[in-house]
Amino acid sequence: MLWLIFALLTLIILAVLLGPLLRSASVEAPSRANYDIAVYRNQLTEIEQEIERGLLTEAQADAARAEVQRRILAVADGELKMPVKSALADRRGARLAAIIAIAVVVPLGTAIMYGVLGSPNLPGEPYAWRLNNDPQLVFATTADTLAKQLQSSPSASGYKRLAEMYFNARKYNEAAAAGRRAIALGSTDAATWSELGEAIVMTNGGAVVPGALLAFMNALRIDLHNPRARFYLGLAEAQIGNPRQAVAIWRDLEKDSASDAPWLAMLREHIAAFAKQGGFDPALVPPSPPLAGAATSANDPLEIAIRNLLNAGKPKPH
Repeated sequence: MLWLIFALLTLIILAVLLGPLLRSASVEAPSRANYDIAVYRNQLTEIEQEIERGLLTEAQADAARAEVQRRILAVADGELKMPVKSALADRRGARLAAIIAIAVVVPLGTAIMYGVLGSPNLPGEPYAWRLNNDPQLVFATTADTLAKQLQSSPSASGYKRLAEMYFNARKYNEAAAAGRRAIALGSTDAATWSELGEAIVMTNGGAVVPGALLAFMNALRIDLHNPRARFYLGLAEAQIGNPRQAVAIWRDLEKDSASDAPWLAMLREHIAAFAKQGGFDPALVPPSPPLAGAATSANDPLEIAIRNLLNAGKPKPH
């Protein structure tokens, strides 16, 4: 069925592309010489009309007629000297080549591109199969089931697990809500706070908004070495226009990370990208932990800067 749809779409595209060429092949456009002669004949008619209106004298009209007739003869003479059959043959040959190229290249190119970028051998995945095998769908359905159970029997560990499931299902708003519930029920370790912060960031399209920033600060108050909080505090610096400070924080995290840390490759990509954006060599930036205030005060200058940045984008009340 899928291949039939592809074939129909290809035929429609070919019809759109080839239609004008095929119509041109059946109806030849008038030559330039014929067009010019028609224009000059209209000019002769206009000369007669101007004589009748008294705008031209006979002498002026004779001179104008002579010039127009001279141009008509020049066009006719040039048309006789032109190898008409050769020109027509060239146009028809070019048109035929274009038709063949489109008819061959479009379907062949489509097939090659699908073979390289698509998955022609991948079988269809009915909903029943995806319900048990698609990781994102599995996480979402399992999380919904757990959420119903927690309504009658809430627990900090249950909501923490629920937040992880929703996050893996890319339902970030639900993940943040479950994380807040876990914290309210007593799960106040650094990991829970930093996971809540990350869920808030993802809910906001990657922006480290004040709510996320406060969660990361709480994580650092408990564990100064929490890698997730340190990374996102660096990202917050980058978002308020401090790429050098962001790179300093990330280099500090890189220094403390194990060689097989799963976040190391992504961390180094961010260091390289923001150093390039800021126009400096990251190797010349000394590693530095996040601002001390981030771990001791909710009124940290970084949080204030981010709040100001967000408020600047809001419309002012009238």
